Amino acid sequence: MSIYSPLNGFREILLNSINHKQYEENNPIQISIYDDKMYVWNDGKFPDEIAKQDLFKKHYSKPYNPLIAQTFFKAGFIESWGRCFEKIKKECEEYGSPLPEVEIKNGGVMVKCVPSKVYMELLNKMKEKNVPENVSENLKEIEEEIMKNIVDNPYITQQQMVDKLNVNRKTIQRSLNSLKEKNIIERIGSDRKGSWRIL
Repeated sequence: MSIYSPLNGFREILLNSINHKQYEENNPIQISIYDDKMYVWNDGKFPDEIAKQDLFKKHYSKPYNPLIAQTFFKAGFIESWGRCFEKIKKECEEYGSPLPEVEIKNGGVMVKCVPSKVYMELLNKMKEKNVPENVSENLKEIEEEIMKNIVDNPYITQQQMVDKLNVNRKTIQRSLNSLKEKNIIERIGSDRKGSWRIL
């Protein structure tokens, strides 16, 4: 969830839902997205002995669908059983996002993800200033796309922008410099570990 938890963390939540889903119930995995939170509900369950543990600490795993889990493992989608929540925790710590809340309810498992404080500050600032509409007249199309990506993920790197927007690195650098000169964005911290801030 580029906007809620890091993408790799949310990917782990989805993979976990697929591996532990009770397919005999014929209920789909449900995802609800809001500005300040995201829910994933899965018609599945944790074994009682695992449900009582701290899921974000090391624990053993009992996949509800071991054949699916084995297939995902062989395909390289998961490293090993039981590491999902450890990886989610690591990703959240890296991006400053709160840990997801896991609750067993309504015959299934509900996971609530909330965004980092940095993202919410950016989102609220964008709403207050109405930045996309107000600045778009003075921005090139590539600059507008860069702004959208920064709003989605203030930690996005130049290389990630290159990959997502399918342009060369010089174009990204030139556009970022233009946005800085217009006092629209600034860089906080290092190129590798820093983040973008909308002024």
